[in-house]
Amino acid sequence: MSNAATNAGAGSVNVDALVPALGFSPGDPNATADRVGPTGVNVPGRCPPTQAQVNAQVALKNANFPSGTDLESRIQRFEKTLSAIQDLKCPASSTTLLGRLNSLTALRANANRDNILRGLGLNETPADKAAATGSGDAAAGGATGNAGAGSGNIDALVPALGFSPGDPNATADRVGPTGVNVPGRCPPTQAQVNAQVALKNANFPSGTDLESRIQRFEKTLSAIQDLKCPASSTTLLGRLNSLTALRGNANRDNILRGLGLNETPAG
Repeated sequence: MSNAATNAGAGSVNVDALVPALGFSPGDPNATADRVGPTGVNVPGRCPPTQAQVNAQVALKNANFPSGTDLESRIQRFEKTLSAIQDLKCPASSTTLLGRLNSLTALRANANRDNILRGLGLNETPADKAAATGSGDAAAGGATGNAGAGSGNIDALVPALGFSPGDPNATADRVGPTGVNVPGRCPPTQAQVNAQVALKNANFPSGTDLESRIQRFEKTLSAIQDLKCPASSTTLLGRLNSLTALRGNANRDNILRGLGLNETPAG
């Protein structure tokens, strides 16, 4: 939060601290084929650009890039960053920015928004906060010693949903984390999903190997569908796709060693 007081905008040497992270690994500038993006849809293999390229484009186009911690400054940073990505000929879906931006714009109608914002870092969003909740516990305590769903540590094994729970009384749709409409009641709470996973899986995989990671995401997505919510009400599918893409990657073991228990290349 300290950057808010010291950064004057894009003219500052600290523009890198103001531009939101893209949320997905850079593409190969020489790629000619598509790749699966973080939201589960195909994007050009060259996308997204590097963070440095996006930061430079933001600085080029914005003499005064907003640095505040207020809601509108946060929203503008995401909107201007998305504009820079499009200037660089890549779609929004090659990043996680749109879903995270939607979780910010949703706060405009939230009477508790000031309290929520006080709990967020400069470019952190409610969607980021939801994704981090649970995944940190898993990384810290769930990597070893868990026998599966019969263990008391099921909460540390089920991947975080990556989006705030819906309103069980909602009758209208809401914009989900991938930018598409989902039922307003979705996703379920993390606790509901964890309980459903435990109910359906006597032995929930706890390993750090690739297939165990993939199975945890697949079984969690199945639980969400059991609870009558679509995968698009979470960020799980894009993150799962970034794991399954590692099956053909000769460097996958080194990549996995750098990840927490339920962390993925997409986040």
